Amino acid sequence: MMATPPPEDTGTGTGTKTSGVRPRARAARRLIPLAVSAAGLVAGLGLWQWAGVRDPVLFATPGRSLSALATLTEDGSLPSALLSSGRLLVVGLALAIVAGVGVGLLLSRARLLRSSTDWLLFALQSVPIVALAPLILSAFGFGLPAKTLVVFLTAVFPILVNTAEGAHRVPTTLLEVARTFRSSEWRIWKDVLLPHTVPYAMTGVRQGIAMAFVGTLAAEFFLNASGVGGLLLAASTRFDSATVLGLTLLVSVLAVALMGCGRAVEGYFARWREVRP
Repeated sequence: MMATPPPEDTGTGTGTKTSGVRPRARAARRLIPLAVSAAGLVAGLGLWQWAGVRDPVLFATPGRSLSALATLTEDGSLPSALLSSGRLLVVGLALAIVAGVGVGLLLSRARLLRSSTDWLLFALQSVPIVALAPLILSAFGFGLPAKTLVVFLTAVFPILVNTAEGAHRVPTTLLEVARTFRSSEWRIWKDVLLPHTVPYAMTGVRQGIAMAFVGTLAAEFFLNASGVGGLLLAASTRFDSATVLGLTLLVSVLAVALMGCGRAVEGYFARWREVRP
């Protein structure tokens, strides 16, 4: 007895239902992380409010913290501090990105140099920059160059290591095909190495952004009390928990926003990657 072939999908009936279900399922998968994040944010704010009511001296409530930020904004302290810290952050991070990506790509193509400097990179990465603050202070003083060096040293190593690892993981088949077609070294860099390295480098940049914020505050704490770090230090000496928590929240929001910008840049330059539905 011959088997009856299944009916063809004409775009109606079950096929239509399936095609309608898939977009809804994809939308649900996108909404679930947002819902979880919103729930976590609400829970965190609720816990913060409870801690502030329970111990108002140690923990200020979110309302008091926002009010402290509004006061700093009105008297002009916060805008000038953000401008000072932002300039330091941008300069140090930009130098770290240029040096980290450039040296990382160079190490990926120079095998002898990479194998002989791997241990040095990890050793330098493990050194706490705060411990080097007195040396930096004695060499460069209290000005912008010293602070920029601190931000640079805290941000450059994640970018460098991730870039070198990404360029090192380029599939050998791609390089062999490029050499088979007699591609020049410049075309290998442009068409093979750089596109494959972008996601790794941007991961390092996002890590570098977080570390640059830490380096900026550390430089302003230990080298010269200015910017947002200076406001935090002054508020801490006064036991002003509202200002401390408000400034900490502001720095966290700015860091998340910058890392989100980094993710958007990565998505633009690495559109060739397969994205899971």
